[in-house]
Amino acid sequence: MKETITFKKERELGEILSDTFKFLRLEGKELFGYIFRIAGPALLIMVIAMSVYTRTMVTGMDSLGVLGSTSNFSGSFWIAVLFLILSGLAYYALLYGVINHYIKSYINNNGIVVKEDVTQGVKNDFWSLVGLNLISAIIIGIGLAFCGIPGIYFSIVLICTYSIFIMDRMDISDTINYSFKLIKGEWWMTFATMFVVGLLYYVMIIVFQIPQYIYFFLKAFVNSETISADPSAMFDWGYTIFSAIGMIGQYLGYTMMAIATVFVYFNLNEKKNLTGTIEQIENLGDTTDDTLTTRF
Repeated sequence: MKETITFKKERELGEILSDTFKFLRLEGKELFGYIFRIAGPALLIMVIAMSVYTRTMVTGMDSLGVLGSTSNFSGSFWIAVLFLILSGLAYYALLYGVINHYIKSYINNNGIVVKEDVTQGVKNDFWSLVGLNLISAIIIGIGLAFCGIPGIYFSIVLICTYSIFIMDRMDISDTINYSFKLIKGEWWMTFATMFVVGLLYYVMIIVFQIPQYIYFFLKAFVNSETISADPSAMFDWGYTIFSAIGMIGQYLGYTMMAIATVFVYFNLNEKKNLTGTIEQIENLGDTTDDTLTTRF
């Protein structure tokens, strides 16, 4: 019999972490299959845009010898910036959409994921998720502009917006308003949870970037004289390839963060609304009624 995870219940920090990794262990293969098929194109565009952005920025800086003005950068630099922003909005909207619709189907079908639930759900919600992503980024950005602390506060408040939007079927404005109500009185616990998850994610990023760092230092050691004359020689195609591999690992690794936010959502929702408890009581009542009917 397939082992399943109950989402609709309260969890402490340690349980959220352990169940996040347990869900990845049990469902990771199938989940990543959906992520590659649905969010993969946006991820590829984002990695290419980031690679072009890095190379053109280094080239522009090298031609100036200093940081200089951004007007000295080529048109490809600004095209890369535009594609990076657009693909980033699309990728994270698709990533969160896939994960939340996957888990929603998983819950509704007792551990079985229906393909149409995920694909059609993401398709229907895509533009709304992009809008939600953009609005959240603007709110957090404005908060960060004011000494940073409001931005940190808003980033924790808004982490459950994707789950609220998909699980509770609210519009964008109601989703953002409800996120403030949902986290009321639980901000510090949520912050601690995401801080620990973020540390684990940071360690994962470093692991994915190790080949890039090794290549960088070996090239600097072997070609020290050439590089001292032309620092941009450090950022050749070999470095770009290893950097791209690291970025793919980094962006896919963010799946762990996204899954953790879903567990946080259900934890907060259970504390506020007792949704899972009420469903268990109703199911228990239905089971009792069926048993009595069978007896008589």
